[in-house]
Amino acid sequence: MKRIPLLFLAPLLFVASLALAVDLPVVEGNDAYISPESVAGAVTVDAAKAHELWKARAWFVDPRKAAQFESGHIPGALNLEYKPGKPNQPLTAESLEAQVPKTDPVVFYCNAEKCDRSSWGAALALEWGWKEVYYFRGGIPEWTKAGYPVQ
Repeated sequence: MKRIPLLFLAPLLFVASLALAVDLPVVEGNDAYISPESVAGAVTVDAAKAHELWKARAWFVDPRKAAQFESGHIPGALNLEYKPGKPNQPLTAESLEAQVPKTDPVVFYCNAEKCDRSSWGAALALEWGWKEVYYFRGGIPEWTKAGYPVQ
């Protein structure tokens, strides 16, 4: 039996510890993927609460692809696309802060349970210093089903 050198394991353990420390959602990359029911530090909301926040003028961030955003989104939402695991994201701490003050409430949504972009966005916003972060897991499907306006 071969022994794995400690030097080989050290980088793997370091990367694993970072993933656990940040507490970001895990991307499965297959059709069986289901987004997390909650994001540590964020408040998970349903369509009714999301609508209340929308009426109260909370910021809404839609991290879906531009084509998905253009096919229907919550009125006034910002489209800051997030591609899990890819560099050069439109959703960055700088791009979010340029539009959403860190003291304002911000709601992240996408395409419901099969979409992990909103959970990533909410987790990242918390890491970047936003304090009032909401995770609308049901996203645009739940919003439209409730009869709320779509742009």
